[in-house]
Amino acid sequence: MVLRTFEDTVLSYTSEESEATCDEDDDVNVEDNRSPRVDFTKWLPAELRTLVFCWLDFRSILICRRVCQGWKEAAEMSTVWRHQFRLRRRWAVKPDTPSDIDWRMMFKTRYLLDRRWEHGECVYAYNLDGHEESVYCVQFDDEKIITGSRDRSVRVWDTTTGKQLMALNATSAALEDNPITHSGSVLCLQYDDKMMLTGSSDETVIIWELPAYRAVRQLHDHKGGILDLSFNDRYIATCSKDGMLIIRDRREEGFPLRHIVVACNGSVNSVHIRRSLIATAGVDGIVKVWNADSGKLLMSLHGHSRGLACVTLSPDARTIISGGNDNTIRVWDTKKQNCLFEFGGHESLVRTLHVFGRKVLSGSYDQTLKVWDLDYRKKVLDLQKYHGNWIFSAKMDSKRIVSTSFGAKPVVLDFTRELDQDYVRYISM
Repeated sequence: MVLRTFEDTVLSYTSEESEATCDEDDDVNVEDNRSPRVDFTKWLPAELRTLVFCWLDFRSILICRRVCQGWKEAAEMSTVWRHQFRLRRRWAVKPDTPSDIDWRMMFKTRYLLDRRWEHGECVYAYNLDGHEESVYCVQFDDEKIITGSRDRSVRVWDTTTGKQLMALNATSAALEDNPITHSGSVLCLQYDDKMMLTGSSDETVIIWELPAYRAVRQLHDHKGGILDLSFNDRYIATCSKDGMLIIRDRREEGFPLRHIVVACNGSVNSVHIRRSLIATAGVDGIVKVWNADSGKLLMSLHGHSRGLACVTLSPDARTIISGGNDNTIRVWDTKKQNCLFEFGGHESLVRTLHVFGRKVLSGSYDQTLKVWDLDYRKKVLDLQKYHGNWIFSAKMDSKRIVSTSFGAKPVVLDFTRELDQDYVRYISM
């Protein structure tokens, strides 16, 4: 993909404008009969010349590079494009990004990626083939995708190729000295660099040691299937069909039990922890927020007309997003304890929610995935053709969406295919 493609993406010229500018590969000025034009920037110190171009918007920079050879060289300076990249509020790169990276190419790659998201231009979609029954849960990063299924297995996949790397099930557990495995559907999971938790309809939670993927402990805290779980560096929270919220302390050896709370008169379908706040959602249609330190109820948020299926907290814990059987998504303020606004558009149960930056991904039993913008308070993407049955779980980052459904094959939507992967790899999630 050459730079001309990038320019044509963002610039629209009239025929008159085209005649008054240089071709991309032409180093001389276009001949005309008007007064000679003078490049005033050639007398400026190099640092000041760079600063002038830094203060232009990026579309103007692309126009300037067509004026003459001198401006072309200035407009292609990496320093200029690094400044443009950093002006974008939601753009970031990974800490290991080389200091001498070509920032013009970095900007181009991120810009084209953003356009694909804006227009729903997923250039590559593929399935993960290996599970034998419905897949209920998923989490992923740049290297791996982990899924849990009704077939009682947890499977690990290569994010780039979609190849299955391993299956954690009764067969693999039998190879261990002290086999630990789920005897029911794997309904929920979460992992970080050191640990993975999986919850099952067999009423247990298994703690896995990463990166070895070794099951080290099985928790029998609940008297019903584990419907969801969530943890951070301080606490582990689990919820169940038994209506209980159970909080364990991750900071101490053995993860001692801290609080057992009756969270709902019926199933607690979803739980999410941020900092010291824990949000739960259940069949009673009420979003409840708890203090993880004390186990005390802080607030109950009323507004949904039917039972809830999912709840999530924003990274700063200032916002709660909930969805359920009334087909709506509600956004709540944790400080004011009120509903800020509501998203409508799904035609059936909103089953899963995931927050990435200021975007919210939702998946529904109406077989669609939708992306919502919290700042502009509107739907920005509607993906309708990738699932043929109920969607159970979906996650997103700046590069892809991975979703699971009643079917046995999770779907990966890759928005980065055919972009330069040497630059995609440094785009921060």
